[in-house]
Amino acid sequence: MRLLIFSVVMAIVLAGLMVPLALGQEDVTVVYDDGRRTEQIPVWQLDRKSDVLYVRANDVARIFKATQFWNASSRKVVLGINRTRFTITVDTRVVVIDGEPLMLRNAVRYEAGFVMVPMEFILDVAPPYTLSVLEWDATARNLLVSKVGYNVSGLDFSITANRSTVTIEMSEPLIHHVDSSTPGLVRLKLYGGRIDLKKFDIKEAHGLFNDIRAEQADRDAFVYFDINRFTERILVEREESPPAIRVILEKGDLPEIPEPDFADRKRVEIVDRRTAQRRRLEIKTVVIDAGHGGKDYGKTGVSGVLEKDVNLILAKKTRDALKRRLGVNVILTREDDRLLSLTGRTEIANEVGGDLFISIHCNSWFSDETGGFEAYFLSQARTEWDRAVAKVENAADEFLNIGTGASGDIDFIVWDLVQNEFVNESSYLAELVQKEMADRLDIRNRGVKQANFTVLQGAHMPAVLIEAAFLSNPSEEQLLVDEDFQKQIADGIVEAVRRFREKYQR
Repeated sequence: MRLLIFSVVMAIVLAGLMVPLALGQEDVTVVYDDGRRTEQIPVWQLDRKSDVLYVRANDVARIFKATQFWNASSRKVVLGINRTRFTITVDTRVVVIDGEPLMLRNAVRYEAGFVMVPMEFILDVAPPYTLSVLEWDATARNLLVSKVGYNVSGLDFSITANRSTVTIEMSEPLIHHVDSSTPGLVRLKLYGGRIDLKKFDIKEAHGLFNDIRAEQADRDAFVYFDINRFTERILVEREESPPAIRVILEKGDLPEIPEPDFADRKRVEIVDRRTAQRRRLEIKTVVIDAGHGGKDYGKTGVSGVLEKDVNLILAKKTRDALKRRLGVNVILTREDDRLLSLTGRTEIANEVGGDLFISIHCNSWFSDETGGFEAYFLSQARTEWDRAVAKVENAADEFLNIGTGASGDIDFIVWDLVQNEFVNESSYLAELVQKEMADRLDIRNRGVKQANFTVLQGAHMPAVLIEAAFLSNPSEEQLLVDEDFQKQIADGIVEAVRRFREKYQR
């Protein structure tokens, strides 16, 4: 009899535990474009007061064709999607992506024997690393899974006697950067590019193009052109409709005595048509913005170092070096510990007739192992990390009771930024800053990124934001208060400005 009563009680308890899961369950239709059959998978709304939807980890693995490993003792799921490892821990918001932690907006749950993953993981977090595109129709409860979401899809050649042209086909306009620092090799960086590598594996010569190859990074795509030694000039043209980038090689005179390819490290003139028709940029006044200030401390280091103080020191060292080495006029948005609005900082830059705007910051994260430096220009954020960094920096106006804008305004802002006449110059300046700092700093190079920073909006000049290092990392916190490390950061910025000025004042 006792056994019967116990069994009944346990059944009631277990049923009670299952109620939240069962009550919030409904099926959604998943449609694949890679030949897999359409299927129904369950999603759950686990909390009555929240509309957050959850998917079982094994369904996530099937959607992405991922390997899956469950460690019961540590309550972790490891998903292997292509070459990327995602480690998800129950009852936390942390997702570790190839060793780099990222915060979800909602915690992973464990319900009724299943690891439950928030929908944001499959819609926002995983796609940039997997080249998949997932489209969610909340009304119809349909999820469309595209096998590979390429936005750089192919190329086409056009060859004449003195010209060789390759047209790179894209499904959306992408900001690009051209680098020819290695003689005989041209590197085209496509910010936010997702490239079909098979289409860009060209081993045979086409006119002046010896061969072409491509690489896919986490955020961006790279196309490498090995060019013939008779190439004298390279033109880069961008088309908006349909979106495309053309790389044109122009042939020079044949040398009287044949030479090996690019003997004596021959340099080739590159003309980027984005800027060829624009006015020459006279770099006479540089505006340096020391982020945060006053009651806005910014980030606080593990031993109490305040970001606002480090930013001001770096800004002053950069000012002094710019004046001494380049002879330019330098304006600081603040020279002491005061609070300024984000838009007020760019207003200062515009009022003094600034030619460049550089906002200096320090970074922070919940993991004390995360570190490195990164440079941003103003454009649409491509990853959750970039959005998270921008959100933290944009929150500074809360100290002045200034809102950062409704989320519904984002699409308009992004469209407006795409039209910004300085977006290409800003990306170029960010690339220069990142390279020069990489040559000097012995910490991780996190690359050039793009995000919607309020402090960069409205600047009528090329503008970048620098995250120098992580105050949340104990070793980098100590570096940030080291005078030699500060000098290296300032020197990197100054050299980047020098190289930028050389290009645009020619």
